[in-house]
Amino acid sequence: MLNFTTSEVSDVMIINFEPTEEENYDWQLSQRDWLYKLLESREDGRFAIDLTDVNYLASSEIGFLVTIKRRIDRRKGQTVIYGVSPYIMDIFRTMNLHKVLDIVENRAAALAKLKS
Repeated sequence: MLNFTTSEVSDVMIINFEPTEEENYDWQLSQRDWLYKLLESREDGRFAIDLTDVNYLASSEIGFLVTIKRRIDRRKGQTVIYGVSPYIMDIFRTMNLHKVLDIVENRAAALAKLKS
């Protein structure tokens, strides 16, 4: 399961994902709903997703990331993912998600790409 925190840098919303052993699915669903509402209500549509602390993604978590991207795209926003481990990058390549997701190496590169 993934846990996340949000912060803002130069009007870009940073969503920092972290692994957790949390088994409380109701909490996860309510947190996901909260994040979806935040994404859809935010005026500035620029988002950076930080996977620096994540070494493994379950299929449901990959689906969650794709859903986040789709919701942001629907609002004509922009999403950049950074801090992707080599293992997760291999998974993204296997699933051809590297062609759909905008992936950069680090936070500085993400912020540069999202500069207004």
